Amino acid sequence: METYSEKMLKALAAEELAEAQLNFNEALQKDDDETLGALGDELLQIGFLEEAKTLFETLQQRHPENEALLLPLAEIAMEEDQIETAFTYIDQIPPTSEAYLQALLLSADLYQLIGIPEVSEAKLKEAQSLVPEEPLIRFALAELAFSTDRYQEAVDLYQGLLEEDITDISGISIVERTGTSLSMAGKFEEALEYFEASLEDEQTDERLFQTALVYLQLKENEQAIRYLQQLRVMNPQYRALYLYLAEALQEEEQLEEAQRVIEEGIHEDPYQVDFYHFAAENAYRLHDSEAAESFLLKALETGEKEEDTLLTLSNLYLNEERWQEAILAIERMEDNEQPHALWNLAQAFNALEDFDKAAKYYEEANADLHHEPAFMKEYGIFLREEGRLPEALHLLQHYLAHEPGDLEVQSIVEDLLER
Repeated sequence: METYSEKMLKALAAEELAEAQLNFNEALQKDDDETLGALGDELLQIGFLEEAKTLFETLQQRHPENEALLLPLAEIAMEEDQIETAFTYIDQIPPTSEAYLQALLLSADLYQLIGIPEVSEAKLKEAQSLVPEEPLIRFALAELAFSTDRYQEAVDLYQGLLEEDITDISGISIVERTGTSLSMAGKFEEALEYFEASLEDEQTDERLFQTALVYLQLKENEQAIRYLQQLRVMNPQYRALYLYLAEALQEEEQLEEAQRVIEEGIHEDPYQVDFYHFAAENAYRLHDSEAAESFLLKALETGEKEEDTLLTLSNLYLNEERWQEAILAIERMEDNEQPHALWNLAQAFNALEDFDKAAKYYEEANADLHHEPAFMKEYGIFLREEGRLPEALHLLQHYLAHEPGDLEVQSIVEDLLER
C-alpha cells in the first residue's frame, strides 16, 4: 500500500503543491517513523526545508533519546543561516553518542562557514582520530588546506587518496583538485600531468580552461591556444577564455585572429572593459586607429576603469598628433594630475608650441617620472631646446646611466659639455 510520504513526493514531482501539503499532514499522523525519516531526508535534499524541519522536530519530540535526529535539524539551521541554532543542536550530541562523528563533521562545516578554519581543522582531526582511514575526512582536510592556501599540504592529502584509487568524492575529481593545487603552488609542469589526466576522463569547461592557463604560465602558447580554442567551440558563453586566448594569439603575432576572438568576446560580454582595452590596442597594432578609438569610446560607456581608458585615449590622440583631443581626454579625468597624465599634457602643449604650459607639466611630471628613461630623454631634450642647458645636461647624463647605448643622447651630452 502506498504511504502518504510516497504520495506527497509524487505530488511534488507533479508540482501539485496543495495535494502535497495534504499528504504531508497525513504522513505526519499515519506513516511510521522510518518512512517519515526517509521522507525528511528526501525533503532536505530537494530543498523543502520548512517541511523537513517540521518533520524532524516531530520525530525528535517522539524520540528525544535519538540524538541522530538533531543532525538534520542542525543542517537546516545552517541552510537558513541560523548559526547559533545549529550549534545548539550539535552541542546536545555527546562524545558517547553514535551520532558524534557526524556531529564533528557538521561542526567543522559550521566553523568553516563562519570563517574559523583553525577550529574546523581541529574538529576534522578529532573525527579522523575516531576513524583514521575514512576517505571523506581526509578529503575534507584536503579541501580545508586548499581553501586556506596550504596547497602542498592539500596535494599530499589528495595524492594519498589517489594512491588508494579514490578518484572522486561527492562529485569532485581528486585528479583535477590535485592539478589545481599544484598549479596554485607554482608547480606547473607537475600540475599538467593531472590536468591532462582529468581531461582524458572528461572534458569540462573548467578543466580545459585551467589546463590552458597552466600552459600559458609555462609560455607554451600554442598548446594553450589549442585548449582555449577547443573551449571556445564547446562553450562560447565561457567568457573568461576570450582575453587569455586573444593575448596568446597576439603574442604569437596572429593579430587578425586575436581581433576576431576579442570582438567575439565583446559580443558575449559587452560590459567587460578589459575586452575593449585589448581590442583597441590590438586594432592599433593592425594600423586601424579609427577602430582603436571606437573601442576606447565604447569602453567609456561601460563606466568601468574610466581613468585608464581616458589616459589610453590620450595616448592614441598623441600618436595620431591630435593634440587638442589629447588634452581634452586628460581634462576629463578625475585625477588628471597623475604623472603620465601630466606627461601627456606636456607633450601636447609642446607640440602646440605652448612652451610655458609644456614646461609646467614636464616639471610636475618629473617629480614622479625622473627615473623613467623615456621621460628623462624627452624632458632633457625639451630643456635643451628651452635653453636650460645645465638642467638638460644633468638629466641626460642621468638618462645615459640607464641607457648607455643611446648614441643620439651621447652626441647631445658631448655637445653640451663643450659649451
